[in-house]
Amino acid sequence: MRPLVLMLSTLMIFASFAGCLGTQLLEETFSEQTEPTPLRLNHIQVKGTHNSYHLKPTGPTIRAYDYSHEDLDVQAQQFAVRQFEIDVWWSPGQQLQVYHNQYDSRTTCQTLQQCLQVLLQWSDSTPNHVPLTIWIEPKEWTWTAVDDTTVIQAQDMLDDLEQEINSVWSREKIITPDDVRGEHPDVSTAVTTTGWPLLDSSRGKAIFVLLGGGDLRADYHSKFPNLESATMFTMSVENTPESAIFSNTNPIGDAEEIQALVEAGYIVRSRADDAEGGEADNNETERRDKAIEIGAHSISTDYPTLVDGIEYWLDLNVRCNPISAPPDCSNDAIE
Repeated sequence: MRPLVLMLSTLMIFASFAGCLGTQLLEETFSEQTEPTPLRLNHIQVKGTHNSYHLKPTGPTIRAYDYSHEDLDVQAQQFAVRQFEIDVWWSPGQQLQVYHNQYDSRTTCQTLQQCLQVLLQWSDSTPNHVPLTIWIEPKEWTWTAVDDTTVIQAQDMLDDLEQEINSVWSREKIITPDDVRGEHPDVSTAVTTTGWPLLDSSRGKAIFVLLGGGDLRADYHSKFPNLESATMFTMSVENTPESAIFSNTNPIGDAEEIQALVEAGYIVRSRADDAEGGEADNNETERRDKAIEIGAHSISTDYPTLVDGIEYWLDLNVRCNPISAPPDCSNDAIE
């Protein structure tokens, strides 16, 4: 009888121990499975503004110019704008001026330096924000110009751009091509293999992109081969080593192309509307909704909030990208 009691007691002790061990293993496994996937810069989707500095003319004007933006920091704080577009005009020996053109010149900040300082002050006061993407479009350059004087002036303008950005935003607050490239041969390979930097290590920073093509982009690449030591990324062309950030403002006609770039790991800026396109006046949302659906990372608008007399606006907070974000991405974890 005693051997039987001893055997039963041993079995009960073993079962109890196994149960505890099993519970512990299950808890550890569950904990591992619920650890959220680290988010990267291309896992988010944000609102942007077109001609972010723009104020409509005081007198009679055309529909394309008939919209106004709040100050850049107000856009960031109150409307959750995280992508900005700034037009700059260059003259030798002067600061880079910010306005649309000679017929549409009102602006919330007069110079690139002033615009960047406004954004920097907001960034410093909100250090947990996802990176700002700041597109800078030089407007003084004439694409068809080939004379030596114009080329030299364009090169000087690019130097001034680099200097002005770096004079306001410190290096540790800028995500540069070097940061993204890492040990890879180029940024295109980096973003499509290892991926973009982690979001948590990128908070409070900015990405600068040169909004220009043709000879201007080529000029920048000649100054910074492979974008090494460059402050800015460039507006990308497919199948080139500098490809990282694309701009495609036709989310309806080019939906498949944009989504393919997003799925490949690139970042894409698109557009929800423009003042003269009719979307706002007619409350047409197809272009806006398509840009969101196909995963454009930043979606630019002339209407980041409601304005009097117009029902249309881009209602979009910082959120998980519907195409590129991991399945366990949470909007609350982003910002």
